[in-house]
Amino acid sequence: MAEHIIFLFFIVFLTFSTIGYGYIFSNIFNKNLLKFNIGYQGIFGFFFLTLISIISSFVVNHGQTFNLFLHCIGLIGLFFFFKKKIILIKDLKYFFLIFFLTIIALYLYKNHDDFSYYHLTYPLSFSENKFIIGAGNFSHGFRTHSSLFFFHSILYLPLIKFYLFHSGPFLILLFFNLILISKLFDLSKKKKINFLYFLSLFFLCFVNVVFYRIGEHGTDRSAQIIVFLIFITFFEIKFSDNKVNKKILCELLFLLIVFAASLKAIYVIYLILLPLVFFKNKKFLNSFDFFKSKFYYVVFLNLFFIFMINFLNTGCLLYPAKMTCTSKVEWHIPHTEVVTMNTHYEWWSKAGGGPNYSSKLSKEEYIKDFNWVQNWFERHFFNKVSDTLLGIFLICFILSIYFLIKKKNKVNRIKLFDVYFVLSIFFLEWFLKHPSMRYGGYVLISLPIFVFMSSYLATYNYNPFKQLFVTKVLIGLILITFNTRNVIRLDKEINFYKYDLIKSPYFYVLKNEEKIIYENEDFKIYSPITSSCWALKTPCSNRDDLVSKKRYGLNIVSRINE
Repeated sequence: MAEHIIFLFFIVFLTFSTIGYGYIFSNIFNKNLLKFNIGYQGIFGFFFLTLISIISSFVVNHGQTFNLFLHCIGLIGLFFFFKKKIILIKDLKYFFLIFFLTIIALYLYKNHDDFSYYHLTYPLSFSENKFIIGAGNFSHGFRTHSSLFFFHSILYLPLIKFYLFHSGPFLILLFFNLILISKLFDLSKKKKINFLYFLSLFFLCFVNVVFYRIGEHGTDRSAQIIVFLIFITFFEIKFSDNKVNKKILCELLFLLIVFAASLKAIYVIYLILLPLVFFKNKKFLNSFDFFKSKFYYVVFLNLFFIFMINFLNTGCLLYPAKMTCTSKVEWHIPHTEVVTMNTHYEWWSKAGGGPNYSSKLSKEEYIKDFNWVQNWFERHFFNKVSDTLLGIFLICFILSIYFLIKKKNKVNRIKLFDVYFVLSIFFLEWFLKHPSMRYGGYVLISLPIFVFMSSYLATYNYNPFKQLFVTKVLIGLILITFNTRNVIRLDKEINFYKYDLIKSPYFYVLKNEEKIIYENEDFKIYSPITSSCWALKTPCSNRDDLVSKKRYGLNIVSRINE
């Protein structure tokens, strides 16, 4: 029972701290952001804390004392803004309700498939060491930057240790739910049963029904949840006729895109949305003063770190894009290995291989031209894509039962040609380069369908006086489905893995032993005797050709033969 109390205490503590940092961020860098609700403040706080984590990692390791002090500041900030009555009682009611209705997702036995390999080890290394240049030489998992790992490194705390290293995706899901549920309630109260209402409803349902298992989120699904928020914001800009409101929403859009890209670098492509927004809103373009706004500087700083961390890990600005790589730094990943891994990632995302299958063609031949298409359709489309489409159509059917029986209005259908054009560009880039659902597929498959359905349903007439009740019922059903699926999941884990949830709320970590594979005066590299690194002492690697030297107070890891 004591471990359950500790577990719940720290997750509440960290959630409040993150929200507190959101209000601190808004107050310092852009007071306009204070108008957004507690869900958005959680996103801002997550964004700000990852930035603090990155910068501080060059100066100090994220040990228990540092992290505890850091989160106490966030808690003080939350209390300050509550006393100033900036935080509304209404928002807190939503928070506690949604928090306790979704907390079940945090209880799991088996984490992400890559957890033992680097999702645990990567943030743990920041808890025990300062930033290590050339960390990409430890393993493939250290070569791509994700702000999620930096965020998790500041969750290493007394008593709980690393057992909240899976809570970042939960917080993103929690804040996402708070944002959309608040939006649905507000639109219902204002009797605006419009396009944004339906789109928010579809997004809320999809994420909670399909992304119900936190252990599968990793960096991939968390980033796609933020992309859903990006498009909500994009459409709010599109339909807003308030110049001041458009400006604030554009600032929000920029932050969300950079945040998504910091979680998964491939989402840098969504920066394309910004010129589109600006082009469509030339009238207020002059109101943006990029060079005088500290808000834009701090967001650009996070964008800068996406490329800088990649470079300091691998010698590539965007690993494994070979044109962004250089061999002139001592910690670089060899060019041949970059090319090999680039080919491998594309081969894997195009269903060239899996646990029980590997294409007979070479990887280079498989991805050439369209040799991969037939196999992709057989092994990926008629599996994960088709299952997702079935879920999407089921969601559309169920949520439309009530709305489609109403009399049609004379309201003209919303024109969305520009939106479909942009989405087609994103889809083509995804399909031709990395057509795996985890690499943005969930968004790009579901979004066009949800946009179409939302624009169609928005042309119908509804009873505004009943809509608030209907909204509550629909949200209740979504959360019931979320909890039901997690109860079923937990039951399977308890039976299959013999997970004793009553005894302990913590996920499984293999107790392994390590050996020292490199040592100098003040730096050691460890290696597991068996299996992956898990929670061994860090830095941990399976390579035996690594050396290190210290420069400017930081360790630089390279390979002997390089």
